[in-house]
Amino acid sequence: MSLTTMTTALLAVGDAAILLNPVTPVLTLAAYAPYAWLISSKLEKDATAYNLNKGGYGWINPALLAGGIVAVAVGLLVPFAGWLVTLLLEAGILVGYWKWRDKQVPPGKQFKLSMLSKLKDKAEERKAQKNAAAANLVFLVGRGEKAKVPGKDDPMLEVHQATERVIGEAIAARASRTQVQSLQGSVGVVDVVDAIVTKRDALTAELGGKVMDYIKKHAGLDVNERRRRQVGKVSVQTSLGSKELTVTTMGSTAGQSMRIDFNRDEQLKRDFADLGLTKQHLALLEPTRDLPGREGIILLCAPSGFGLTTMAYAMLSRHDAFTSSVKTLERSVDLRLDGVDQLQFDAGAQSDFATTLRSIIRRGPDVVFASDVNDPGTAKVISDAAGNQVLTYVGLPVDGVQLALAQWIKAVGSAGDAARGVKAVVAQRLLRVPCPACKIMGPCSADQAKRLGLPAGKTIELARASGKVLAKNGREEACEVCRGSGYFGLTGIHEVMPLDDDARKLLSRDDIAGAYQHARRNLRMMLMQEAALLAVRDGRTTIEDVARAFAPAKPAAPAAGGAKPAAAAAGAAKPAAAPAGGAKPASPAPAKPAPKA
Repeated sequence: MSLTTMTTALLAVGDAAILLNPVTPVLTLAAYAPYAWLISSKLEKDATAYNLNKGGYGWINPALLAGGIVAVAVGLLVPFAGWLVTLLLEAGILVGYWKWRDKQVPPGKQFKLSMLSKLKDKAEERKAQKNAAAANLVFLVGRGEKAKVPGKDDPMLEVHQATERVIGEAIAARASRTQVQSLQGSVGVVDVVDAIVTKRDALTAELGGKVMDYIKKHAGLDVNERRRRQVGKVSVQTSLGSKELTVTTMGSTAGQSMRIDFNRDEQLKRDFADLGLTKQHLALLEPTRDLPGREGIILLCAPSGFGLTTMAYAMLSRHDAFTSSVKTLERSVDLRLDGVDQLQFDAGAQSDFATTLRSIIRRGPDVVFASDVNDPGTAKVISDAAGNQVLTYVGLPVDGVQLALAQWIKAVGSAGDAARGVKAVVAQRLLRVPCPACKIMGPCSADQAKRLGLPAGKTIELARASGKVLAKNGREEACEVCRGSGYFGLTGIHEVMPLDDDARKLLSRDDIAGAYQHARRNLRMMLMQEAALLAVRDGRTTIEDVARAFAPAKPAAPAAGGAKPAAAAAGAAKPAAAPAGGAKPASPAPAKPAPKA
């Protein structure tokens, strides 16, 4: 049927309807005009583009126009409201075609009502903004865009609120990291604030698992991967500002665990001059900074979580990476250093850690850092290269130089080979810095002055942690800076054991204690607790925190056969929340118990 024939039919029906209602034909024909335009100018082209005229050429356009003619005819026969009937019939024809057409075209090419879609998007956007404004924590994804916050009717709202508690409360407490760990029947949450571990209320196993998956999703990790180690980053916005989260997940037989580090890059960026090494320590390490003494092995050790990676990166900064070749091999590159060639070990590669490290050393670098010696043969590769004018730093997550030497000998496999080339061992612990906003300065007692090595009759003012400030109303309140703990931040204390030929001879005979005593008597080695008391004198920490850090370890259960535990046999001193090792310190000074974090 041609358009002329259709029009003639419409006019004939219209002439008959004029006798009933002269306004109806005008409105009804006016309703047909945009309908016919839409079909002829838009739908015909669309049908041709997607080859929808199957079974005959050009059938869709005439069919839709004919349907419109029928709609107009029906409308002309209805008095007064006929034009409305026509609009409804035409709309029904178009909707029917829309549904049929969307099933024929490829995915993503379906029709959308742009206006309705925009209105819906606007409504969703306003709802998301309202939810975000009511939330205490919002994830920032992409280019800093706020992630969707579940609404009150969303079943994920409970998960988001639990996530707010896990992350938000940690940020409010100034935690450097939070550990979320699957336990028997629950999920534990632990914060670390200024190296002090604080347990929080556990989550149910179901809710805790959902919280970990929720955080993994926003950090760009594989939610379904629960065994392999994954690392991702995401930022969050809270009322206390924005924080970057470094999220590390792994699995074990106990279940999934997650470690969340807050602003980790800031924690790792520490200049060598800010490590807290004394002038005596610096004098012992100075010969290894440049040639000709820049060769051999320096063992770096600290308990897990006590800044071993930070110390290693700061040690590398001693050397000019733009005039020297500085390379690293690490399990995980936590911070990119300017000028340093850092390689992250790929556990899935054909080459193992030892072979990869040997390849790096063969290229003739000046300085190398190996993050660990866990893989067999790694320590032997380092030991064999000790005389090749390369200085190698080795990270060992143990507490104390004696335990570090014991682990090094075990890793190399021979005391004689292990002793060759070792220049020094640097051990680190962390002590808390008194809060600058609420600390109290006061004179030390005569006994404290003696223990601090002050001349007889001389006294100095020492810092003490308070955690309280005087409010305007004259009442004491918890300090807002340190959240009432009395401490704000950490400082490092160290024990640097140099090794000369005599010390290496003792070490080659597996006489670790003898080498240690030789360094103490003949090589001006300062004990760790002596460095801690110097930090007290300098105001970098308090005598109470030294007493806490060097408190004797709790007695361990006797080993089989009545043998003493290895740490106790070595005369170990145990830092809070860390493995023990090293030399047994003398009691520093009478002090009150440290405030609980």
